[in-house]
Amino acid sequence: MLTRIQKAKEKGDAAFTLIELLVVVAIIGILAAIAIPVFLNQRNSARDASVKSDLNTTAKAIETYYTNLGNYPSTSANLTSMQTTQPVVLSPDNRIAVLVNGATYRLFGCNAQSGKWFEYSSNQGGMQATTLAAGTCTNSADLVWSTAVPA
Repeated sequence: MLTRIQKAKEKGDAAFTLIELLVVVAIIGILAAIAIPVFLNQRNSARDASVKSDLNTTAKAIETYYTNLGNYPSTSANLTSMQTTQPVVLSPDNRIAVLVNGATYRLFGCNAQSGKWFEYSSNQGGMQATTLAAGTCTNSADLVWSTAVPA
């Protein structure tokens, strides 16, 4: 007596077996497990790049302010004045704190979603690695005057 599978083969019916379908599902699962973390890592890299770009844009605005007036913006009011003449538009969720100390300035920036801080220092040659705490920039304004290094 012939089994159902043998009868189906004799008729010429073609179909996937359960094992073949399970193998395909397993392969798709493995590929998804590899691709999703890579994708999420790329999103954080893009956020970090936007913070660095905004820090450079802010530094250029501060240098333009210096060129026009002969000094760096030394108060919150000066920073607001700079925003009217040299507007700095930050990327979404980015925050930058400006700290001016005489003839030098430091900028601290982060993205509210990634929480990773970056520092731009005028007397250290630009972008610097920083060890500031992560995730503390979520409640600040976009561009703020600072009297101390953000914590």
